[in-house]
Amino acid sequence: MIRAVLYLRSSKDRADVSIDAQRRALQEMASTRGFAIVGEFADAVESGKDDDRHGFKALIAELRLSTRQWDHVLALDTARIARRRAISIIFEEHECKRRGVKVIYRSLPESDPITEMLLKSILQAMDEWHSLTSKVKGLSGMAENVRQGWRAGGRAPRGYVLQSVETGAVRDGSPVTKTRLAVGSDAPVMRKYLKARANGIQRTRAARESGLDAATTSLIDIERNALTYAGHTVWNRHAERDGEGYIGGSKMRPRSEWIIQRETHEALISDTDAEVILAALDAGKRRAGKTNSRVYLLSGILATPDGVMWNGDSGFYRIPKGPRIAAESVERGVVEQVITRFSSDELAQEIANHYRKLLEPAKDAGHETANLRRKIADIEKRIGKLTTLLSETTAPEALLRQIEALEAEREIVICSLNGLTADATVARTMRNINVEDVKRMLARVAEDLNAACPESLRDTLRQVIEGVKLDPLTFDAAITYRIDPAVKAGSCWRPHGDSNPGSHRERVLS
Repeated sequence: MIRAVLYLRSSKDRADVSIDAQRRALQEMASTRGFAIVGEFADAVESGKDDDRHGFKALIAELRLSTRQWDHVLALDTARIARRRAISIIFEEHECKRRGVKVIYRSLPESDPITEMLLKSILQAMDEWHSLTSKVKGLSGMAENVRQGWRAGGRAPRGYVLQSVETGAVRDGSPVTKTRLAVGSDAPVMRKYLKARANGIQRTRAARESGLDAATTSLIDIERNALTYAGHTVWNRHAERDGEGYIGGSKMRPRSEWIIQRETHEALISDTDAEVILAALDAGKRRAGKTNSRVYLLSGILATPDGVMWNGDSGFYRIPKGPRIAAESVERGVVEQVITRFSSDELAQEIANHYRKLLEPAKDAGHETANLRRKIADIEKRIGKLTTLLSETTAPEALLRQIEALEAEREIVICSLNGLTADATVARTMRNINVEDVKRMLARVAEDLNAACPESLRDTLRQVIEGVKLDPLTFDAAITYRIDPAVKAGSCWRPHGDSNPGSHRERVLS
């Protein structure tokens, strides 16, 4: 007897299949195919666009148990698992298949593995398309509600209440109602607080004097709703979440993307007050984005000769139980030495010679390229013959599988050919490089080292410096340079016959 569990999911779509209907359909299929149902996981009125579902998470948790007593998951169709193909693939390929569990969909007929894979891919793509189009339609409907002066959902902001209004339309025998804002009992408190903020009074003081008891985060949210308190309906302010954060990196969308329908309800403050409050929020956000902490340019690359890292603190570099040295002094010395080094004709010549030697063409590269081109032509010829045979057969499944396999093989060969062609182009370009080309490149690096932005300067230093050794007794420093981050790790040059092939050292401080 094959043991299986059910996964059931219904969405917010009024036309979606109910949990009960799914259960009956799967029980019927299980009886026909000889499955014993030993468990059930369900998510009622849950979206399939992500995996943040209680029942789905419980299913995966039990799936991972070594004591699990089943090896099949039954679902009505691919959309039950998810309406995002990536989630479906992760669930089936990474969670189920690796643990010997098979997912069976009632909507998929029993067939050979190749046909099943193709059908499943098509259905999963259609599920995602349906999800995206449903989202677009839903958003369009909410936007239209806002343009007509209605709320697009959510709770009323503090100081207002939701007022239901019949629109005159009827759905399923019941009148359709929509909501708009009406002034609430705590409106005077909100008006006093917002007026105080518009007059420049500090946030906590304004809350205290107006009698508003709320946390700082709640006060900020109230201020973000300033246009709503000015009598306007605002929608599309919040960015969408993506995983753990917000798309675009900010909770709020740019104001240019907001939809604002003016004068939809009674205002508590004026437009001028609202704009002053919003401007103050923007200014505070810009100030919060600026850090007062010092950027230590050599953090992570400055060490003692014994390998102990120097740590930046209070304007100094320090080592545990050791001396300290002014960070500005060390950094200025290192930057000056690097600029001097990167401005020298000697280094430009060394780099040019290094690239010419490094990128000598392989003797058999041309032969390998020709073989790959012949292989591609042969595969395309075989695909062409099979395609011709398709029109002459009444059972094309086997031919389609052969064509699919050949097309996959052709893609692999084309990738290999493209890689060889790109390598040859790079090698040809670098072999023609001269000292003047390198000097121009190094000059740009030197310009970056003069950058006013500490973060940019730190990033540039890490691209050109392997490390800096600073002796805590003598305060002598030695710089180990990289040639170029694009060169394969371990490549290096030996200026002046330096006995250490990975470095060029210079005294920085004394």
